[in-house]
Amino acid sequence: MRKYTMKRMLTAMVISFFMTVSAMAAEFTIYLPTKPGSGLDQWAQVVIKELKKHIDGDVKSVHIPGARHLIGMNKWNKENRFKDGAITVTGGTTSVNTLVKTGVEYDYMNWDAIGVQLLDFFVGKRKDWNPKDGGMVFGNDHAAGDVTGMVLMYCGNLDGKIESYKKCVDEDMKYVKGVNDKQGTLMFANGEFNVFRGNPTAWTKKIKKFEHGEIWFTQGVYDKKKKKIVTNPNAPGFDFDTVFEKTWGEKPSGELYDAYRLVQFQNDSLQKGLWVNKDAPHRKQLVEALEKMLRDP
Repeated sequence: MRKYTMKRMLTAMVISFFMTVSAMAAEFTIYLPTKPGSGLDQWAQVVIKELKKHIDGDVKSVHIPGARHLIGMNKWNKENRFKDGAITVTGGTTSVNTLVKTGVEYDYMNWDAIGVQLLDFFVGKRKDWNPKDGGMVFGNDHAAGDVTGMVLMYCGNLDGKIESYKKCVDEDMKYVKGVNDKQGTLMFANGEFNVFRGNPTAWTKKIKKFEHGEIWFTQGVYDKKKKKIVTNPNAPGFDFDTVFEKTWGEKPSGELYDAYRLVQFQNDSLQKGLWVNKDAPHRKQLVEALEKMLRDP
């Protein structure tokens, strides 16, 4: 009888041990609304690689690209967010969609953040090109806020009306449709574009190495104490408003500027982020892992 009882106790301990190990070694799936190799995917893969060092378990990626993140994010909203260990990643495009795209079926209020990275964007130009000489050539279908800023900086305040900017673009600017981040960088490198845009990583790794490139302006960064956009300490004096006033002798204003600030603030304040479903039980473990990752040099 005693031998039988001991056997049952040992069996229970073994089962308990494996249940504990199984719980610790959880499996997470990160759903990306983009294709492998995109800017958002590159950022996510770096984070995943580092995050794995602080998680007892595996993290696998599932890419669901299409329609400027709509297909993947709508599927996340409908079904993927409810799955065990589910995570999603968002970028500026995901955020701006909620302002400018139809067919958006996802809502940030349904999720809890693991972590969100505020981000500035750098806009560069050819050293031998003066924007006031005209002839701007650029294209990027994933840069709504940045392109709006470029148009403002290029055309000036005009009369502040949207229609006037449409005329400026049609008559004195060439916008190439169907271009993504990677293609835009290559076209700038090859001399086909005279303007470049990219996040700080892209700026550091790419345009700073081009002898023909220089910084034009940055979007600026949000100061939560001042509650406004200020100059980026990594590029002092090159924030949009400062450069605009130096270029045109007046502060930016008008309908397009108001739209630009709304879109750009939405784009940059909800830039790269990792999210789980509201009240997801695995959020705590992921937040703790992310905090450890950020403290790990």
